Amino acid sequence: MKKLLTLLLIPIIISGCVSTKPPSPDEVPVVENSNQPDESERFYSVFLAGDAGYASLDPLEPTLSVLREQLKQAGEQSAVVFLGDNIYPDGLPPENQKSRPKAEKYLQAQFKTVEDFEGKVVFVAGNHDWNSSGENGLEYVQRQERFIEESLNRGNVFLPDDGLPGPALVKAGNEELNLSIVALNTQWWLHPHNKPGAKTDSAFDTTSERAIKQVRAAVTDEKADQVLVVGHHPMYSNGNNGGKFPLKTHLLPPVGGSLYALYRNIWGTSQDIASQKYSNLKEQLTSAFAEREPIIYASGHDHNLQYLTFGDERRNQYYIVSGSVSVTSFVKNPDLPSFGIQQRGFSAVHYYKKGIWIEFWNENGKRLFEQKISDLPKEK
Repeated sequence: MKKLLTLLLIPIIISGCVSTKPPSPDEVPVVENSNQPDESERFYSVFLAGDAGYASLDPLEPTLSVLREQLKQAGEQSAVVFLGDNIYPDGLPPENQKSRPKAEKYLQAQFKTVEDFEGKVVFVAGNHDWNSSGENGLEYVQRQERFIEESLNRGNVFLPDDGLPGPALVKAGNEELNLSIVALNTQWWLHPHNKPGAKTDSAFDTTSERAIKQVRAAVTDEKADQVLVVGHHPMYSNGNNGGKFPLKTHLLPPVGGSLYALYRNIWGTSQDIASQKYSNLKEQLTSAFAEREPIIYASGHDHNLQYLTFGDERRNQYYIVSGSVSVTSFVKNPDLPSFGIQQRGFSAVHYYKKGIWIEFWNENGKRLFEQKISDLPKEK
């Protein structure tokens, strides 16, 4: 009976997981006439670059080279956030391991990107930085924190501290705009091994409850004109971690591929939104986000570029996936005003008096998408 039910479900799952033909680079649906103000009118910009863990140093990864030039132009009135999975495949190993020099080079490429940058720099951790959810994950993420902060010598830039869940607050903006960047260590909730404040595999204990309460307080802080939340794991995604796969996944091998896609869509691995811990985290965080209007949440994890907005109760929540600095993977092409494309690149959020705009750029320096997502409700 179970086998029959699975076979009956496969066509349904295929229809939900398969994308229409993705746009070619020349067919990218750039929103025309978005009326983005001139750069001289910007209050502040935040650049979002995720999954740089395979970035080349010499020559510098093309995506990071484009980002570096934009950071130079943006200057002091801007910030850049590296959205986790800063080192592939398994984080920063001890110095005596053969893989250590290569791991350091991946980070050094990111350091080179910001070496002349006058704005704020933030790194958050991803699951690969936690030794790919391994037993020594906490040791690995704390080692990476020390290495980044000692190498950059720019203060406390790896957030949250010490493998804790957060939130960690970065006060950004200027006299025209009080911007609060709220950094989360989302892998803490999903990590199955030792982590600060949690003695068991279940992360939803008193430490988690306290962290969620603090997230709620951070996003509802009336002193902040705008709040941008950053973490590694997306809350919504049209990519693999959201259960979406191309047709070829279902066809190769026959039936088995469809079963794999079915599993990822309904049950999921520990790194998929469908899994129990992950879906619990999503429910708690999006509930907290609902108390702020508007709220932007930016993440990496899925190796593509996505902008997701909704027409229901989440209409004042805006989701960015920017996880393709050095790797790419499938994304289901959504209808406008949402956006998704499988290209290497990064995103940016620009704050003006006239409102908030987002942009996506690829490794060739081409602006793929721009959109006004909200007015600024509070004017100075």
